Amino acid sequence: MWFLSPKYRLLSDLQVFDEATRGGLGGLRLLLSFKGFLASFGALIMMSGLLTSTLTQQAVTYPQFEAESHGSATDKAEIARATTFSAYNGNTIALAAYDSLREQQAIFNGAFQAPAEDILPVAPVCSSGECRWPPYGTLAICGGVANLTALGNTTLLESLGEMAEKRLSVLFDTTRSTADALGYGDRYFSIVPQVYPIVIGALDRPTGAFNASVTALMASDSFVAYADELLNNSFPFDVNKLKYLEVAFWWCTKSLETNVTAGKAVTTEIAIRSELARPLDTVLNQPWHPEYLQCYTQGTCNATYGDKVASLAAPLGLRDEEYTVHLWTGLSASALLATSMFDSVFMDRTRGNVASNGAGGIAQAMGLSILGDFLSTVAPAPEEQMGAVRRLVANVAQSTTNLIRSGNTRLNKTDASAVVTGIVKTQQPFVVIRWEWMAMVAAQLGLTALFLVITMIYTHRAQMQVIKCSSLATLCALDSNTRGHIGGIDDLEGLKEKAKCLAVRLQRGASGIALWLGMLRDGQSEVQR
Repeated sequence: MWFLSPKYRLLSDLQVFDEATRGGLGGLRLLLSFKGFLASFGALIMMSGLLTSTLTQQAVTYPQFEAESHGSATDKAEIARATTFSAYNGNTIALAAYDSLREQQAIFNGAFQAPAEDILPVAPVCSSGECRWPPYGTLAICGGVANLTALGNTTLLESLGEMAEKRLSVLFDTTRSTADALGYGDRYFSIVPQVYPIVIGALDRPTGAFNASVTALMASDSFVAYADELLNNSFPFDVNKLKYLEVAFWWCTKSLETNVTAGKAVTTEIAIRSELARPLDTVLNQPWHPEYLQCYTQGTCNATYGDKVASLAAPLGLRDEEYTVHLWTGLSASALLATSMFDSVFMDRTRGNVASNGAGGIAQAMGLSILGDFLSTVAPAPEEQMGAVRRLVANVAQSTTNLIRSGNTRLNKTDASAVVTGIVKTQQPFVVIRWEWMAMVAAQLGLTALFLVITMIYTHRAQMQVIKCSSLATLCALDSNTRGHIGGIDDLEGLKEKAKCLAVRLQRGASGIALWLGMLRDGQSEVQR
């Protein structure tokens, strides 16, 4: 159509149009040389095709999303909790093997955790590494620290001073007797002339430092007497230089939320509640409960306590659940706590253990929290001391809570209420189509259709023969003699009719393959090469 114009066109334009059919560079040359509106329009559409792949890649993405997994037999999301603390079988306390040892181990594990590190809650089971749990409640042990020295209760401090002095006297006399028996004599006291004394013991009554609801649920209440300055290693010690803390552990309920992301579990405390659901006419702290030792030694605790329980109020948001502590089991656990928290120690100026008397460790752990790490000689600031002691108490509480939630002391350990089922999440691909990136592709389709329609209209108006789709037109490029037999392409339809009575064959010759035409006329064969 370009060359049908009345104007003369450059012969080189044939090359420009031919190159445009072969790729983007030829199309660019045609576009820049502007061989008519229609040709440039087609070249522009073809050039835009260079962006098609990039645009379609942006239009369709396959992101990964966390979605709830359904139906897989391997999917598992479970976490243990406790709604009951009881080892009572209806007649006696039926402990599993080494239950008491496990409880004391939990206490010491928490006490000897590094002060800068936390004991983690119970680890959940998550098959996919991505799990979610709805808020759930559990029975727990809570802990707290009170500064009795700062309370200024002189009567209480005098009583604590008397108890601490008696304990230090026993520790001093025991240390002297041991030194004499081993042949050290007074050399021991000349080698270690000054010490830090630390004493931990059970309180025989509430101090008033904690509120009434906490006091009613107290499982262990102890005092800590310590000096954060060196005292002469001789008796009597200057008890006026001692400071006093109260360390308490009590029953409580917690509402928790657990998530596992990339295999890492994070448990968040939503609410903590320390309150009895119903009044209790007794206490859960064994040193405050004189009847326990009597029935324990006589073997009559079943008659004394039977199936009596303490009911705790559910944490906020979970009021329909019941949490109970069997009184007999709870008092037995309290006795273990009390004996574990009974300890005293002398530490030298570099925080080494010089002598001890008691449970054999809690006092040393408390001393390292208050005075600093082994081989240190500078005591931490008071706020750092209190923070370290609170961390120790929190770790002991968390460690014992973990035992309660997952230990063998729970009779309901196989009950459905002892396990919270969560939701297993898996990474699943989704197809996301961003339709804005499809705008240019849609425009390409529309413009291409328009280009084809315009081309058809222009071709019809120009009354051109469409010979591109006819392979017979190629024969017109042969020599003049052959064209004389088959005719030209002025009448393409006539050429098609003539082709119906022409026979051809290919024959290899000296210069290559030659085409032989056999023209059939009146039954006679006329052969033309």
